[in-house]
Amino acid sequence: MPKVVENDIIRFHVIAASDNPADQELKLRVRDEVLTYLYPRLKTVKRREDALNVIKNELPHITAVAQNYLKTQGKDIGIKVEMGKFYFSERSYGEYLVPAGYYDALRIKIGKAEGHNWWCILYPHLCFADWGRIEPSHVKSYYLKSLFIKKFKKTIKKG
Repeated sequence: MPKVVENDIIRFHVIAASDNPADQELKLRVRDEVLTYLYPRLKTVKRREDALNVIKNELPHITAVAQNYLKTQGKDIGIKVEMGKFYFSERSYGEYLVPAGYYDALRIKIGKAEGHNWWCILYPHLCFADWGRIEPSHVKSYYLKSLFIKKFKKTIKKG
């Protein structure tokens, strides 16, 4: 029986410009850049309210991180970074079930944001599972190769 998680979470949601493979890959790279930026800022946060404050205060920097990455890739497409309450359909996250509903979330829309999305839970720190046991310089490469991506790739659907 899955454990139900619905209270006190903050989600992270990245929506690709389209379903074309290059746009889907770009979505994952933007995700990695933003998570790498947020990791040292959120890793010691113990309360949801503190995590919300950190994310809200960092929005201009998160936007800059995402925009700068797109520029380094020669991509001249718009990006929208926002913090708010957004509707999510029911999702399973490993042994956890997150019911449908409105959740606080950091959302990044790339281009027209018409492609499949990626999401995780920023608080508690499920996006950063196992990151605390590795050196920060290895965060991105570890995350890309992690079992999390392989195991849960099939559960992430458009919506």
